[in-house]
Amino acid sequence: MILSSKKRVKIICALIMCMIFTGLSGCGKEEEEPYSSPSFSNNYEQTSEEEEATITDATLTNALMVASYTDAYPVNPEVSGIFSATMTDAFPAGMYFDNVYYNGLAGFKINVDGEIWSFYDAAEMASATDTTEDYVNNLWYGYKSVYEEDTTYVCIAANKKTGSNIIVSYVNPAKYQMPDYTAKEYLSMMVDRYEDVSVRTVTFLGEKYACLDIPEDQTAFGRRTQFAIDRDGLIIIITFTMNGDTPLEEAVGMLSPLYY
Repeated sequence: MILSSKKRVKIICALIMCMIFTGLSGCGKEEEEPYSSPSFSNNYEQTSEEEEATITDATLTNALMVASYTDAYPVNPEVSGIFSATMTDAFPAGMYFDNVYYNGLAGFKINVDGEIWSFYDAAEMASATDTTEDYVNNLWYGYKSVYEEDTTYVCIAANKKTGSNIIVSYVNPAKYQMPDYTAKEYLSMMVDRYEDVSVRTVTFLGEKYACLDIPEDQTAFGRRTQFAIDRDGLIIIITFTMNGDTPLEEAVGMLSPLYY
């Protein structure tokens, strides 16, 4: 159903802008401005020219190469049989095993060392996303559907030394009454905030993702690189925020395609 009142759309969008990402203030880095994301609007106009797999930044190119060639199999071969049998039935929010997060919906995994890089537990996720520990556990164990919310955070990995982080989130366009909105259109809504940036289509984790790469000098959070893909009515977003001396390649290198 398309909203008929432009005034109502503006009010809803303003409310969404105030509510979304309220809790993600750096995710590990104190006293930062809140992480923000654009709201949906049916007054959206494409203002930037989208590029098809044109990479000019050497660092991003290197990071994409790492993401394309990282080993695609579980670190522990003894559990590979378990996951090959269960991942197709895994909860949409993904599942954790030791220091690995498996996302069967988008087909990738994140492997952290558990020391410098670690996953947020349910209590930390609840604090960062302004929800409750029960909510997070219900989401992780499949008692709550990712389709019930407009935006859902399913995984956060953080670097304890620098505050750099990786956030996996889902946006449900149907909740904004725009079910046909795409990952590329979603990322394009942020382009006007920055200079000389555009949404590109790149090969990431063996698939075509929309990519928005924001230089460090244009954000208050550090370098921010977002990859987004459409899956089963959702927009799946993987956001890398790099602070301090953490290179993008290091964070991207912890992700790999999931084959089963």
